[in-house]
Amino acid sequence: MVLSITSTKNRTLIVTIISFSFYFIWTLWVNSLVSNDQLLNLRTALIQGSYSALVTTSFTALLTWTLALMRCHKRPYLAIIPPLIIQSSLVSLVNILNQTPNLFVTIAPSILFTTLYAVLFSRNLLTMPAFKCS
Repeated sequence: MVLSITSTKNRTLIVTIISFSFYFIWTLWVNSLVSNDQLLNLRTALIQGSYSALVTTSFTALLTWTLALMRCHKRPYLAIIPPLIIQSSLVSLVNILNQTPNLFVTIAPSILFTTLYAVLFSRNLLTMPAFKCS
């Protein structure tokens, strides 16, 4: 069986793997700059990496749904806002509960890249026939 790199599911899987890897490494690094507690830093990296992978998949599904609802709206890109608010709130809460040492630096890239991902994903999705307003 040959996998199509262009299918939405395959792109989501690839982005999910990249998300876990990037945020695991980033979180481990930025927190090791401010804390010598290696166990806390590793736990924080595992939590942030796992959270990012899970949220990437969930965020994509939620964004696809909100875009489908708003595809005929004058400004369909407003569909980005609800999933982005949910993601930003959750990433903040998870890291506050974990007592992440370098909180802002840990979560800022997540929010920034999620916003960029949402815009690019939405732009791509809105060009597909299923998302054209009839």
